[in-house]
Amino acid sequence: MRGLSLRSQREFGKGHSNRGDLSVAGNVGIYLGIDLGGTRVKAARFTPDGVREASESAPSEAQGDADAILEAIHSAGSSLAGNADLLGVGLGAAGLLDPEAGRILNSPNIPSLNGFDLKARLQEAFGNVPVHMMNDANAAALGEFHAGAGVDSSSMFLLTLGTGIGGGFVVNGKIWGGAAGVAAEAGHMCIQADGPLCHCGARGCLEACVSGWAFVRDAEEIARNTPASAIARLPSLTPLALARLAEGGDAYARSLWEKAGTMLGTGIANLMNLLNPDCVVLAGGLGKAGSLLLDPARRAWESQAFEEAHKSTAVKMGALGEWAGVRGAIQPFLNP
Repeated sequence: MRGLSLRSQREFGKGHSNRGDLSVAGNVGIYLGIDLGGTRVKAARFTPDGVREASESAPSEAQGDADAILEAIHSAGSSLAGNADLLGVGLGAAGLLDPEAGRILNSPNIPSLNGFDLKARLQEAFGNVPVHMMNDANAAALGEFHAGAGVDSSSMFLLTLGTGIGGGFVVNGKIWGGAAGVAAEAGHMCIQADGPLCHCGARGCLEACVSGWAFVRDAEEIARNTPASAIARLPSLTPLALARLAEGGDAYARSLWEKAGTMLGTGIANLMNLLNPDCVVLAGGLGKAGSLLLDPARRAWESQAFEEAHKSTAVKMGALGEWAGVRGAIQPFLNP
């Protein structure tokens, strides 16, 4: 397969893989699903009927220039393709996209790709195969709907709870994108008037109140104001470290999770009242905090949503983990 020069996995640093057996019998066709995030690029190889055979993960080089990011994508994907007949590449990327033009319009976490002719460059890099682009949360939503927690639903809203907050709304198997294709940006619905400033420039967005970077911001404020606190003594301020402190009974850490959970529950109540989907699926790393986040969230959505709404909309954890996005990225090829 022709394209960019490849860097080794070692050169990219802390990558990991689940390669399986990439030998090809009869040159069977495969699809590549790629999930480009602010810190990692994840890629997986799928059979024509959507079964994941192997996967790779490596740094996304998101703070580098566009060519470095493109090469990171190509390196992760092409190492999985082997000698197979590559039928298509599906890409999920963070931010607002113009899928037809093949460009990312605005991605706060990957700014060097704003306006970059990504689709055309990927087609060139992967040997002029079809490339389909979509928002990363939409990709994760399609993955969970067709192969994960939403398989028994006719409508499903996915919330990705990670470094940022994303959303995707699936109705009858298709993403509902709204008039301009930018619907379901749940991370930027306002849940606190005059609340904290979001990276998008607005105030009080769900993401500005409940996200990985929001946890770090609030923990840094506690550390500044209370230098004797356990939070101030943490070697690294991460949601995982804050969860461990909270589980150990630290009052400051518990207050952070209680506040974030309440805000999340308010956002979920809004989705229940506005859309009343069969289910709301929660994906992403923050969900690993379990009851620290979900108990206050449940109290909020049960008190703020109409009873008919919260009783008819199930809230579930995602079933595909970090690989929901790569599975959903290839769905347009499986069910165009």
